[in-house]
Amino acid sequence: MDGERCIQNRVVVIAMDGSTEAESALQSSHGGSGWNPFTTFWAANDTKTMAEKFEKESQNATKVTSHIEKLLQKFEINGKVIRVQGDPGHAILTTTEECKATCIVIGSRGVGAFRRTVMGSVSDYILHHSNIPVLVYRH
Repeated sequence: MDGERCIQNRVVVIAMDGSTEAESALQSSHGGSGWNPFTTFWAANDTKTMAEKFEKESQNATKVTSHIEKLLQKFEINGKVIRVQGDPGHAILTTTEECKATCIVIGSRGVGAFRRTVMGSVSDYILHHSNIPVLVYRH
């Protein structure tokens, strides 16, 4: 009985970015409750271009957020979607701490060794900096 109550009170962060890998990680997490950080990045040289890219990213983030909310309903996962900004690894870990999560689930895109070495990997960052268990789901 105590074990069942403990499972019901767990908070799991499912890091979502709109990719098929992230969606697969969510699907594999049936029954968990979680917060789903979504992070986007853009860079530009002038204010007009920045404003246009910001608007485009904002619209895209709204679409992805809506899609994630529908996935939560579809898979009957009791959760909440929050959009975060900034460095994705740090933002996910900060959100994890704020909601007192007991586990993190994140999809792996399976990028090549060169790209991962040069650009880093969010899942690698989280694995090395998290104080709680991390499940990296590779589709």
